[in-house]
Amino acid sequence: MRAGILTAAADLFRARGYRAATLDEIARRIGVSKPTLYGYFRSKEELLAAIFHRAMSLFERDLGAIRASGDDPVTQLRRVIRFHVGAVIAERSFLAVFFSEEANLPPRLSRAIRRRKARYDRTVRAIVEAGIRAGSLRAANPRLLVFALLGMANWVYQWYDPEGAWDADTIAAGFIALLEPGYLATPRSRQRELAQALDRIEAELARVRPLVTPSSQRNRSAVSERRLRRSNPGGSS
Repeated sequence: MRAGILTAAADLFRARGYRAATLDEIARRIGVSKPTLYGYFRSKEELLAAIFHRAMSLFERDLGAIRASGDDPVTQLRRVIRFHVGAVIAERSFLAVFFSEEANLPPRLSRAIRRRKARYDRTVRAIVEAGIRAGSLRAANPRLLVFALLGMANWVYQWYDPEGAWDADTIAAGFIALLEPGYLATPRSRQRELAQALDRIEAELARVRPLVTPSSQRNRSAVSERRLRRSNPGGSS
């Protein structure tokens, strides 16, 4: 019963918005009396909190399993993308509420959810950083890469059409094919990065060379003058 109430609430909050939905409507949707509903959830706010906890727990549980798998970082990152897209699609109502109704959480719960989100992001970032250390991934800013990956997967709830041609596997595979060339470390990418580093060094040398050259010329002139004096101690100017 509790799961059914949560699902009905998530569907209604997604369709009408949290503020417009009522407990009476939720009770009617699942065919129970309002007192029965109160036996599980005492308020609409409590329902919203339960939806957030369920969504966050889903992400945390599966990400923990991926991290504990022992797979290499590239495989783990692929699994994260597939899982994340799949979860957003399978739990569209819950995730739509999760992404759009955080402002309606009480402050204490909102802070707790933000901490859990940050911990989730750090865990995904740890996968990226492990890949960089192993030489299989490359990212100048691992945190930015994580935001890009998760942001793309999260936004699926906005445009996904369950009657369309793309299922979760197709979307995830498309994301991976689109993004991996940008963060996989390959011999070609290493050569490109080395060439870019050399270009930056050359540009920096070109920038500082005018500042160094006059001083060098003055030093050479001073050395030449001292040599001339030593070779002609009795000369006059």
